[in-house]
Amino acid sequence: MMCCTFGFSQSINFDQLGKEKLLRYNGGISTSAVLYDGTANRQSFTYFLSGSLNFNIGGIYSIPLSFTYSNQDFAFPNPFKFNRLSLHPSYKWATAHIGDVNMTFSPYTLSGHQFSGAGFDLNPEGKFKISAMYGRFLKATEYNTEEPRALTAYKRIGYGIKTAYDLDFMKVGIILFKASDDENSLENPFPIELGLTPKDNAVLSFESEIRLLDKAQIRIEYAISGVTEDARLTVAPASNGILSFMLNENISTNYYKALSASFSYPAGKGTVGAGYERIDPEYKTLGAYYFNNDLENITLNASQTLLNNKVNLSINAGLQQDNLDNAKKSDQQRIVSAINLNYTASERLGINAGYSNFQTYTNIRDQFDYINQVGKFDNIDTLNYRQISQNANLGINYILKKTENKQHSANLNLVYQNSNNQQEGEIIEGGNNAFYNGMAGYTLGYPKQNLTVSLAANTSYNTIGESDNNLTLGPTLAVGKQFIDKQLRTNLSTSYNTSYANGQQQNNIYNFRLSSNYALFEKHNLSLNFLALFRNSSLNTGRDLTITVGYNYTFDNFNLNLELEGRTQRANTNPLGISTNTLSFRYRNVTYSGTIPELNRQLSNVFQSTQFDNIPLFKNNELTLLLALVKDQKQEQPYKENAIIFLKELYSFEDFLATFNNALFSVIQKIKLDMHNIDLTLENSFVDSKVKVDAHPLNKKDEEIEATEEERSAFNTLLAEREERLQKLVGHRWMQRIFIEFKSIDVVQKPEGFLKEFKQWASIKSFEIFDQTKDLSELKDYIENKIIDFYYKKSLGNVSPDDFKLKYINKN
Repeated sequence: MMCCTFGFSQSINFDQLGKEKLLRYNGGISTSAVLYDGTANRQSFTYFLSGSLNFNIGGIYSIPLSFTYSNQDFAFPNPFKFNRLSLHPSYKWATAHIGDVNMTFSPYTLSGHQFSGAGFDLNPEGKFKISAMYGRFLKATEYNTEEPRALTAYKRIGYGIKTAYDLDFMKVGIILFKASDDENSLENPFPIELGLTPKDNAVLSFESEIRLLDKAQIRIEYAISGVTEDARLTVAPASNGILSFMLNENISTNYYKALSASFSYPAGKGTVGAGYERIDPEYKTLGAYYFNNDLENITLNASQTLLNNKVNLSINAGLQQDNLDNAKKSDQQRIVSAINLNYTASERLGINAGYSNFQTYTNIRDQFDYINQVGKFDNIDTLNYRQISQNANLGINYILKKTENKQHSANLNLVYQNSNNQQEGEIIEGGNNAFYNGMAGYTLGYPKQNLTVSLAANTSYNTIGESDNNLTLGPTLAVGKQFIDKQLRTNLSTSYNTSYANGQQQNNIYNFRLSSNYALFEKHNLSLNFLALFRNSSLNTGRDLTITVGYNYTFDNFNLNLELEGRTQRANTNPLGISTNTLSFRYRNVTYSGTIPELNRQLSNVFQSTQFDNIPLFKNNELTLLLALVKDQKQEQPYKENAIIFLKELYSFEDFLATFNNALFSVIQKIKLDMHNIDLTLENSFVDSKVKVDAHPLNKKDEEIEATEEERSAFNTLLAEREERLQKLVGHRWMQRIFIEFKSIDVVQKPEGFLKEFKQWASIKSFEIFDQTKDLSELKDYIENKIIDFYYKKSLGNVSPDDFKLKYINKN
């Protein structure tokens, strides 16, 4: 996918005028190339380039820029634009969006749809806020007879405005959105079977946020969407609708409604909340790629931190039903409940566990039984279908022994999944399926030799019905070693997996991985990754080779020290050899002055001040030793030098938080840029697996099909693969909806919700990593891996696997 994005923004804080250096700049550039040789449907050579640059003038004027580019492409026409150039200049409370951008007003109006045009957000310190946009959502795409995957589309133009006014006790807002197709934008004829018509859409939404008791919040949105399915029709409707002033109405015009309400209240060190959502059947807006409708959701949630922040507990429950207008032949209800627990028992032991229960009830209304029944209680439950899915997981990490020379640690992860399908109150044939997965690992580390050796074993076992079972197992060995004063980091791993179906071996898979990273002159990083995978089975034998080469460079301006050293004073000492001269030095605009005993008391008072209460335990112990070292000094010059070292380390965590905020915001922006590419990849991956399942002969549920055990095993593998890819897709899109609202560094500096929880959890470990390595790129890599994993795990308890929508090319 050809992709190029450029971002620009600026902010000013006049309070900092004169307190910082005149000019500071920093940034980085990274590039990677991927060579592939194998059987998968992917390009043999791809490359990626990204970079960022930030200027800061006098601490008051900031200009960040970023870009990314890739040579991946599509081989068929489509109405979406994948080459993107976007600008986001901002000044104080005003931000503009220019070029190929996307904006979000609300889930029911404009929701992340990319457009080519312009928009702005005005968020002054007062009570009034406004956002607006105008642009092209789809480009005209003619019908292509030679490419069946190509999409045909009219040119679509849209505009919208969102306003909000903050009262003392509540916030109210109105959203207007309009999008319409240009029926003259296509010149060539196309088959009527495509069902393509020029559409017109207008949406009106009312939003409100009510604050109760200074803590509780109630959020409500009510949206009305009017859609004209075919703007070419000239027959007028029976009556005008509420949006007739901006909608081209005719007999194909329909109106739909959506309602969302939520309540949250902070309780202890957590929150409790509830939510309600109702969306009419066929509800849609042209400001979103796809929309789930015909549903009613009721949800409850609670989270709490217990036992001095050692335990994090979250609970979620929900009920969903469809067929709100009784137009379908079946009703479906879903019940979802989930609980997640994280327990940090000690510095050595950590435990996490989770459980979720997903139940679906389908009541099929057979029309002949309905017509011929004598009484209203006839035929009850004869066609009722019930599906129950359970998921449980347990993870344990334990450091067995930790010394200067050797460290032993072990980890264990267990996963259980069960699916139970019932009809007429009894389990149907092959309807009780279970999946078990276990992984145990042991790691031996030699800190002084910078060497780690890990051995792990993985086992998966699943049963289908009463007769079929599948087993996959294999070991993994990994060795990590650092060379050249930790500048060169290498990791070599190999694994072997074999699978059995009802006791018969099916395949063998070997893989070898080699990864290396070399830090050159602190600011340059070179990486090389190699993967070789070999498959051997009766149906598929082959190999895949992937080589990835990367380069990363970070830069900033030089820190010039223009202060001149004063002359050394003649040393005066007491009988104990302690200098009796009055010493004086400055650090962070604070002057420390007095004799050595007086300075000792000053430094102790600073160390014990509330400003440094949040310093991590490991750093606090280090500072205690450094302060003791300062107090051991008897002479002036060594005392000053050690005192400055102590103060620098004392402020290091406070300084790091600013670095952490910038790194976290940079990672969030990078993830946002990557999300579109990843979203497309995840959707294509899911669609591919869904197509395979739908086309499989065993997928025909209305007839009994004879098949061998090997064929049923292969089909069940396809089913598991489809569900796994679906979970990744819906989890990614849930995270994408959250991240799209992170538009400025303010959300990181003053976080709320999950982001606040992540910062509290990740900042300590991030500081420990940065304090040891001073490697900003390694810090960002750690943050990126952890925040993606954190939000993905959160999605498991906040989004249903059925809550997905196809956005791009395959919608069957």
